[in-house]
Amino acid sequence: MPKLSDAAIGKRKDVIEAAACELFITQGFHAASMRDIAKGAEVSLGNLYNYYPTKEAIFESIINGYVKVIDDKLKSIFAQIDEPLDPENLRRLGEMAGKLVNEHSDFWLLMYIDVLEFQNRHFRKMFNGITDRFRKIFAKQFDEAAKRGDLRTGVDPATVFTTAYMQFFNYFLVEKLFGGNRHLGLNDEQALNCLTKIFAYGTLSEEKLAKFKKQANKAMV
Repeated sequence: MPKLSDAAIGKRKDVIEAAACELFITQGFHAASMRDIAKGAEVSLGNLYNYYPTKEAIFESIINGYVKVIDDKLKSIFAQIDEPLDPENLRRLGEMAGKLVNEHSDFWLLMYIDVLEFQNRHFRKMFNGITDRFRKIFAKQFDEAAKRGDLRTGVDPATVFTTAYMQFFNYFLVEKLFGGNRHLGLNDEQALNCLTKIFAYGTLSEEKLAKFKKQANKAMV
């Protein structure tokens, strides 16, 4: 039998992983057998084992492929943000988070499967040290914002940006994957506007903040 080219092997693996991904999402990781995957990919069970020694190896390969795609898109998103804490850029971050959730719903569903089946072993690296990564990506912008006096005393800009990033994704994940059905009582546009205002301006009025500042100054006398 002639040896398959690398391109042919790659194509075959793509078919196998597409079939496996659908089964993992619709049936769950444990319910989907190697035999089911082979049937879905229209390959023999023996041939399937030639490509992947275990079902988890297929799962890992699917995730690694998705992670590369998502990482590339996130890098593109961050490259478009010149002032990370400005309202306009925060809202754009939210819009792009929603687009990623909508365009790659399988990726996020696999993440929840990983949490249930493997204690998030495969996706954990996406979140480890995420605030420090943002601190490095936007170091110049955060430093300049601090020098301009744009930041409230005691507020870490990297933590604020990370929280906004996570909350925008959380909003769309709940809405799109868990049937949130306007769980904030707002449509998507209104929710993006509301969350942006919270992260950019906080929740207290200028009058209320002035009152707290006045009280703090009195306490220091």
